[in-house]
Amino acid sequence: MTLFKFLFLLFFSFFVWGCAERKKQLKVDTAENLRKELKHIENEKVVPTANVSELEREVNNGGLSQYFFNSSGQNCFETLRMLQRTGKTKTAAILETAIKAINPNNLSENEFIEKLRRRQVIELDDDKVNSKLDSLDNEFYKYPDGDL
Repeated sequence: MTLFKFLFLLFFSFFVWGCAERKKQLKVDTAENLRKELKHIENEKVVPTANVSELEREVNNGGLSQYFFNSSGQNCFETLRMLQRTGKTKTAAILETAIKAINPNNLSENEFIEKLRRRQVIELDDDKVNSKLDSLDNEFYKYPDGDL
């Protein structure tokens, strides 16, 4: 995990810690412990909408892993379609590959979005999958389709 991802998760943990109405305190000693703590807190349910700028912000801030872990990931299919419609085919391919990496059982869009919302996508905890997502992050950072 990159230092940038760790720092974001650490910042996010302080935010959650300050806002959570839970009696026990979050363990924020490592990003891994933070992720374990947050797994039990569902994301807000959102109506999926295409949001390319949100994808760009999340990936540049903490990578595709962060994008899918946060509520933004619920927009992945709509955002993918928007990228394809607007001719950003290389970026769309990166996002599509990432979706396939964390959805190996090819769940329907609705089933997969619900798993993302509930933070039940266990593939996000897999080292091989995270290595693949890191590689895709590096492709994304090159902006293969130019400005998004």
